Amino acid sequence: MKYFFRQIEDIPLDHSPVSAEVYFRGENATGLIEKQFNADRVAALLFISGTPGMAYLIEASQSKSISLAEFSSFADGVSHTRAINLPDVAGRLMLLALESKVNDKFTITTEEAWDKKISRWKQEQRSGLVEVKSKNLHGFIFFWQGELQKLDLIFSTPQGFVSGFPKLNALDDSAWDVTTYVHSASAQAYQCTVLRQGAMYWCHKILVRYQEMVGQKLLKMMDRELNRQMQPWHWNINLNENDMLDTHFFPYLMDEAHAYRALFMAMGAQMNFVIGNNLTQRLLSETFEQIRPDERAALQSQRLIPAAFSE
Repeated sequence: MKYFFRQIEDIPLDHSPVSAEVYFRGENATGLIEKQFNADRVAALLFISGTPGMAYLIEASQSKSISLAEFSSFADGVSHTRAINLPDVAGRLMLLALESKVNDKFTITTEEAWDKKISRWKQEQRSGLVEVKSKNLHGFIFFWQGELQKLDLIFSTPQGFVSGFPKLNALDDSAWDVTTYVHSASAQAYQCTVLRQGAMYWCHKILVRYQEMVGQKLLKMMDRELNRQMQPWHWNINLNENDMLDTHFFPYLMDEAHAYRALFMAMGAQMNFVIGNNLTQRLLSETFEQIRPDERAALQSQRLIPAAFSE
């Protein structure tokens, strides 16, 4: 039985992990290799942009990290090996699930029940990952401070991956099996998530304030220039008016911090040129203080601070 994103068709290879690795490396692709033992036991290896990343053994819904050598050594008892391409968002949410522990499991049978759950999570300002499974659906949603994060939402369906939230009856499903997770503050995937939330929020505040000072035309000019400068890195990060849209899969905190550092340095240089150093320093400092404490601490831990991005 397919474990992750089971509605997605396997890549038509020879069901060999070696040929799957060759494919992912050659295509510089993000994807999953899954070795299935039975319905309750599976080994999973994530490829990130053509590079083998993390491997896990999942037994009875509990996952544990294993080495790449351990993953390669699994042969006896494997009933099926599959490989699928993954969007970056699917990869990073899957990794977050694998690095987390199951908190609760329940079944949703009506849209009303689901809406009540979302309303409750909003009231509780819940932060965490939610997994939804059914016959025709499998995916993840991340909530932050009670709000559903539109960039961290993805589902596999018979039509492929979708980034919108399907209705309960839209795919002929009568029920959803829902799992919520709790995250360890020390887990790499969770640290990456908090850092991303902080960077996107700070960037939004900077761009809104900058637009107020110089107008929409100069803001769009800066957006275009920064997007141009980021292109050679092949990061799935895009500035769109006053928002930073980050859908890249950074498996390691230092890689993510490097990308944000490059972006904020370029942004600081552009603003220095237009409004001068003093106003740039003030803008960065004032917006930095508006960030939530946990997000601000994550940025500070990587020295993503106002003083680093203005002359």
